[in-house]
Amino acid sequence: ALAASYELAGIGVLAVSAETGEGVDKLRVRIAGKTAAFAGNSGVGKSSLLNRIDPALQLETGEISRQLGRGRHTTRVACLYPLAGGGYIVDTPGFSSLDMEKAERIPKEELAGCFREFGALAGRCKYASCTHVKEDGCAVLAAVERGAIAPSRQESYAAMYNEAKEWKEWEYK
Repeated sequence: ALAASYELAGIGVLAVSAETGEGVDKLRVRIAGKTAAFAGNSGVGKSSLLNRIDPALQLETGEISRQLGRGRHTTRVACLYPLAGGGYIVDTPGFSSLDMEKAERIPKEELAGCFREFGALAGRCKYASCTHVKEDGCAVLAAVERGAIAPSRQESYAAMYNEAKEWKEWEYK
């Protein structure tokens, strides 16, 4: 369901597994001849997946923790590796959380532009000042109703929009 919501938005999704090998051939083809980086939480299997893509890498991996149900942090610095099929891959250290306090805030009026599936509908709403949250005649909400936009994407947008409504203008700078 998560992959489908992003596919509806026009974002390419590949289901991959370092354990079973699912999707590894497709990923290998997608990154061949390019420079790509693997980033994500600590212990989710980035290095294991890279070893599956190119066994010659022989990157250090950790055992799966029974308590956490995931691997332990093993990559300590970002490293660029050449791939056998051409191109390069960066294995990055994992992270346990993102500190959003220092992230640039997006004004509520610009937020819809961050949701690519909303873009084509921008001028089709009944009201020019449509917030895409609850208005009658909203093209985005109509697209959600007919299944062209995943409800979870519009719900995420609405939650961010409602949070952004509370910010003062000086908080954007």
